[in-house]
Amino acid sequence: MGILLELLGLVVAVAVALGALKRNGVDIGWLNPFTFFHRLAWKRKSTIPPLYALDHPIDVVGVMALAAVQTSGIVTSKQKEGVLALLCQHLSMDQAEANKLWILSSHLLRHRALDAREVPAVLEKSAEKFSDYHQKTLMAIVKAAIAIEPPENAAQTELVAAIEAFFNKRKVAPAAW
Repeated sequence: MGILLELLGLVVAVAVALGALKRNGVDIGWLNPFTFFHRLAWKRKSTIPPLYALDHPIDVVGVMALAAVQTSGIVTSKQKEGVLALLCQHLSMDQAEANKLWILSSHLLRHRALDAREVPAVLEKSAEKFSDYHQKTLMAIVKAAIAIEPPENAAQTELVAAIEAFFNKRKVAPAAW
């Protein structure tokens, strides 16, 4: 019984001490485990670059189509119009939606070419949502975007190979239980 009373007294003393610290301006909010895990989850979410946080296949297709034409250097108006036409044709978009997707993609890439080593990071979050049809559409759009202004350069070949390797690796990987 004495040990129980000592433990109860200890709990009350700690509660009073924490209350006194809080009244005197000492921040004790970091002790709350619920807010700690919430802050940890928010930090993980907010530190991921937006390019690597794409979770919808259409957004990824737009980024990959733009990346395919950006690897050849400065994007020409012919390439832009060709990619917009491809997006309209394959994704059943109207011109305004395709233009919005182009703007989103160009904002995410920030006028730099996408390196082939970055492809797995870009595709990672949305890979679960890619069906076989989506994969074929992605590859058709990327290859057609490359063919707008031939010849195909080494960076474009690496980009196509990286996309194919990513999806082939996902097909071969065993399903999680």
